[in-house]
Amino acid sequence: MRCPKCAQENPTGKIVCSRCGTRLRPGAGPAMVAVTPERFMAWLRADLVKLAVVLVIVMVMAVALGTLVR
Repeated sequence: MRCPKCAQENPTGKIVCSRCGTRLRPGAGPAMVAVTPERFMAWLRADLVKLAVVLVIVMVMAVALGTLVR
């Protein structure tokens, strides 16, 4: 594949140019997806619930270990 920036011929399957480092295949990187505010808030709520569950488990374990140590 020929580099669009420096015209270096690169082997098939290369992602970046071996001479200048320019990305050769635009679809090779992670795709950018537009996230709506509603979707973002749903992810945030789900993460906060997971965090709360982990905190409760840690607190219960700390209390249980504290009573065992006495």
